[in-house]
Amino acid sequence: MSVRKTKKGWWLIPLIACVLIYAAFTFTAQSNDLYILNLEIKQLEQKIAKEEEEKRRLLEEKDEISSDESIEKIAREKLGMVKDGERVFVDTNK
Repeated sequence: MSVRKTKKGWWLIPLIACVLIYAAFTFTAQSNDLYILNLEIKQLEQKIAKEEEEKRRLLEEKDEISSDESIEKIAREKLGMVKDGERVFVDTNK
């Protein structure tokens, strides 16, 4: 009769295998989430850059419109205003 001896700690190998499989699945899921988040970050950075360019353009336009020459041009062309002492000629052939 031979009595078979069981080794102590036999359960460690399946436990380590389970932990490694869990770690692999977790890493894969988190890697995919990070990829998606990085894409969203890049899209938002592009949108921010586009909005900053639009803001810069609008500020330039605001500065251009608020100059004295632009104000006078708008008043003459769109509002039909004239300076004191100027004569207005109306073309009646039109």
